[in-house]
Amino acid sequence: MTLPLIDLTGAPAPALARQIDAALRGAGFFAVTGHGVPAAVLEAAFDASHRFFALPQAQKERWHIDGWPLQRGFDPIGWQALDPANPPDVKESFYVGEEHIGPNQWPDEALVPGLRAAVQGYAAAMQALSRRLMGLFEIALGLPGGHFDAYMRQPICTTRLLHYPPQPAQAAPGQIGCGAHTDWGALTLLAQDDAGGLQVQRGDGSWMDVTPVPGALVVNAGDMMQRWTNDRWPSTMHRVVNRISGRDRWSIAYFFDLDAQASIVPLASCVSAERPARYGPITAAEHLAEMYRRTTVSA
Repeated sequence: MTLPLIDLTGAPAPALARQIDAALRGAGFFAVTGHGVPAAVLEAAFDASHRFFALPQAQKERWHIDGWPLQRGFDPIGWQALDPANPPDVKESFYVGEEHIGPNQWPDEALVPGLRAAVQGYAAAMQALSRRLMGLFEIALGLPGGHFDAYMRQPICTTRLLHYPPQPAQAAPGQIGCGAHTDWGALTLLAQDDAGGLQVQRGDGSWMDVTPVPGALVVNAGDMMQRWTNDRWPSTMHRVVNRISGRDRWSIAYFFDLDAQASIVPLASCVSAERPARYGPITAAEHLAEMYRRTTVSA
């Protein structure tokens, strides 16, 4: 299946907002072209990711996420179980956060030249795109321009480099590349190669394979946006099963997760007498901390 494809240069903002609203009420995911992220920025980030994960395991473990107080750095295969009902995920990743919140772990420049610059350039481009999309979200939700600005002055965004080895035949029952889960923040931007493997859950509980579109970025709403919109935009369950191509799968996820102290309560435009508020307030930081705790095998 190909997700709804939205060209951000193809229509005026109100028309784009209507397309986005329809996609998030429906599949819960869409893909964007005309996003303005230079191909060179994407290529540099993927190249750095390939070179980092090619390092020997012992070297990668020097930047293990458990040795860093901010949940940043390298996490190996089996560190996380995004679906706690099943065995840990068959993926490895490298987390990078916002420096204004605290320092990242960075591999030695001599080992992976240019990784820091490439990832920071990628994160900057993704944050700019996220803010652009949040502006379209405002229109889609009938909000005044700039309504979300107070919630994203210093957002706690995360960039995650991801490597999925081919799904092993000897994997334990229920063990896949990335367990079924919803994303936790406001919105997610995903860049991926052509290996496939991403699956999105339909309303009837079945799974549909998402066909990668060259040059497009995948977008979905997360749990914070579901709370904010009072379930108008559900946070859709998805997973990765890397059995399609028979080779490694590479992707980079960017999680746009709002200010740490932003209080998330249902928007007035999404609440009515027929649809009363379904959620109480929670801060972005409280929500993210709880989700990390639930999904970390070593916790």
